[in-house]
Amino acid sequence: MGQMIQSMKERINKYFLILLSITVMLGVIGWLLPVGKEKSNYSVEAALTLGSYNNPELNDPKRVINLLTTAPFYEDYLKELWEAKSEEILTNLHVTVSPDNKVNLSYTDQSKESTVEVLNQITSAFMDLDKERFQQKQKIIQETFEVLKNEKVGPDAEVDQQRFLLELKTALYDIKEAKLLKSADINALNTENRAFNSKERAVLGILLGITLSFLWIVYPVLFRE
Repeated sequence: MGQMIQSMKERINKYFLILLSITVMLGVIGWLLPVGKEKSNYSVEAALTLGSYNNPELNDPKRVINLLTTAPFYEDYLKELWEAKSEEILTNLHVTVSPDNKVNLSYTDQSKESTVEVLNQITSAFMDLDKERFQQKQKIIQETFEVLKNEKVGPDAEVDQQRFLLELKTALYDIKEAKLLKSADINALNTENRAFNSKERAVLGILLGITLSFLWIVYPVLFRE
């Protein structure tokens, strides 16, 4: 072991300037190396839970996925966004639903601001549509309840009337609208395919030089031993 360490010291002394020059040169090359034209891609996520008020289009997970990934929804509710970003939406928007009816949306684009803005527009449009349909359902139940409550019925129908009123009242408590759990946030962006900047490339070049120098010193000694 002592002989091995001594051999390594001798090689370090012998090749120190050469190895140092190589390490510095690799760092400089890394700094000067052109970045290229590859653009960064940014992805962001949002999440919501589906409502429950007997509306298959907005409450059924499979139909919601189809709704958010096909043209009609955007043509009806996000026309300007669709005209500007239809190709990106069809390609880069991914919608999944977990067993608890939680909808997860992710979107990828080449601009931080655009990535967040597009996904927030999509989730907002869906939430607005869901709220509108939920309130329509809620209004129908409430109006039916008021009409039935004020209906004059005979003694034979009174029991049925009270039963229907109870069912309607229960329905008002049971129906639920969608809830936004997580909106797209620019602070939560994920970066993909990002090119290294000059400083990072220089550090990588230096680390590569140190690694090569270590192998140059150690490997021949270990092989000889």
